[in-house]
Amino acid sequence: MITEVVVPVMDQTTETVLLTRWLKREGDVVAAGDALCEIETEKATVEIEASAPGILRKQLAEAGTQIAPRTVVAYIGREDDPLPRSPVSKSTSTRQTEPSSPAVPAAAPQTATPSQPREIRISPRARRLAEDNKIDLNTVDGSGPDGRIVEDDIKAAIQRAVYTSPKIGGPGDAAATARAAKAKAERVSLSWRTIPHFHMSITANLSHLVSRKTAAPGTTYTDLFLVALAQTLPAHPALNGYWQNDTLQVVSEIRLGLVVQTERGLVIPALRDVRGRGLADIAAERELVVKQALAGTLGAAAMVEPTFTLTNVGPGHIDSFNAIISPPQVAILAVGSIMQRPVAVDGVMVICPTAMFTLGVDHRAIDGRAAQAFLEQLKTTLEG
Repeated sequence: MITEVVVPVMDQTTETVLLTRWLKREGDVVAAGDALCEIETEKATVEIEASAPGILRKQLAEAGTQIAPRTVVAYIGREDDPLPRSPVSKSTSTRQTEPSSPAVPAAAPQTATPSQPREIRISPRARRLAEDNKIDLNTVDGSGPDGRIVEDDIKAAIQRAVYTSPKIGGPGDAAATARAAKAKAERVSLSWRTIPHFHMSITANLSHLVSRKTAAPGTTYTDLFLVALAQTLPAHPALNGYWQNDTLQVVSEIRLGLVVQTERGLVIPALRDVRGRGLADIAAERELVVKQALAGTLGAAAMVEPTFTLTNVGPGHIDSFNAIISPPQVAILAVGSIMQRPVAVDGVMVICPTAMFTLGVDHRAIDGRAAQAFLEQLKTTLEG
């Protein structure tokens, strides 16, 4: 039986990935779990593994081409298994590669011609965003009623425009770093232009947290912050989701993203659903994804779009900072440095380890009262 090798869906915003190289050749015998090829996104290089044993019968895309998620890129099977005439993915794909021809770069625009006139229906906000970012409306398909182009369609087009280079080198190549920097710049600019941010801060006494860390060698304060979020977010579901098509989409899983500084810039790997998980479990996964992010080898599971993001400045003398939301998420928590500060405890002024927690939210989805309630409960959780 023929098994398809399919490009996984990385997150809510990735429109294309770059197939950087094949690790196996046609005719090679492979086992389940063997790495077949490498794909690259703005976050990292990821290996696609074989889901079944057999022979790599056919490669359907060349190294150096842009490919949409859910595209079939290879077939695995026995020597006598007949190959399909064309790839048929189990999931609907916006682009697929015919076996007889190489994949076409996903970012190549398809310009409307005079013989094929097209009526463009677009919302005013989407038109302004397209004009600001020089997006050709003839290359955008509308997802609104009757094919109307909405703001999210233009945002997706901006993300696609990041992937314009047809071929780059390996993970350490300067072009890869430049492409990641461009992707980050586009994403940050898009977030700041289109999301009405507001920020709210609270200071927490971390004496209890310091004791917990001392009692659990090998853990970090970031691990404890992640656990506190896992305990707090279930009571505030509006902060755990996405703003898409002018609607808040609440997600049942809590996939916490963690901002990591790498040689390519900031990346945000995601932890698996943290609901009900303990400190040791979360700490072990945090350590793994940070190592992978620094090495540029994040696994597909860590590339899924987080539902809420944490950024921790770490040791130093930074009181607080305002973080920028990563769309389509609606919230991000920024933690300042832990420092000794005077705190009133039972009416007595004492010096305690404290930190300021600043919540940034999308005002379209979250109001001030909801943000306040979340921060108050988070403070209670942190202080034990």
